[in-house]
Amino acid sequence: MNYEIVEMQPFSGSEAKVYSLISKGENKTLFEKFVDENDDKFKNEIKDILKRLYQIGHTTGARISFFKEHEGRFGDFVCALFDTPKRNLRLYCIRFGTVAIILGGGGHKKKGTKAWQEDEKLSFEANQVIDYANDILKRIDEGDLQWSFDKTELEGNLKNYDDGEK
Repeated sequence: MNYEIVEMQPFSGSEAKVYSLISKGENKTLFEKFVDENDDKFKNEIKDILKRLYQIGHTTGARISFFKEHEGRFGDFVCALFDTPKRNLRLYCIRFGTVAIILGGGGHKKKGTKAWQEDEKLSFEANQVIDYANDILKRIDEGDLQWSFDKTELEGNLKNYDDGEK
């Protein structure tokens, strides 16, 4: 997997760091692509998500009540951030307690869809974040990535390129 973990300004703050992923050769993060894909059709929902991300970074941290847990495999920290309970825009991310989240992509969960596995777009987006989560957790275990001394920021080699580029 060739990607970089990038901090998302202005969402990151004193309560939580907010990151996203950018594939090598791309000019936008997965989160920026998510916003671009959904902004026209779900403008209010995107506004709600942007406000929530700012709140997470600066006021509340990544409270569990903002997320639907266990969207991935057991222990991979993949969850979905949703705009409000009555709306169905889902943003898949990797949540590390209340101190950090890594944003992936997502999409609209149509009425009648019970699980992301039933929708081709949501399935692609969720599986992509699950794959990234597995790689990031492996890199943490191997020491390529680590938490800062105060356990609030990811440090180390935030670029993971097969060709060794830094």
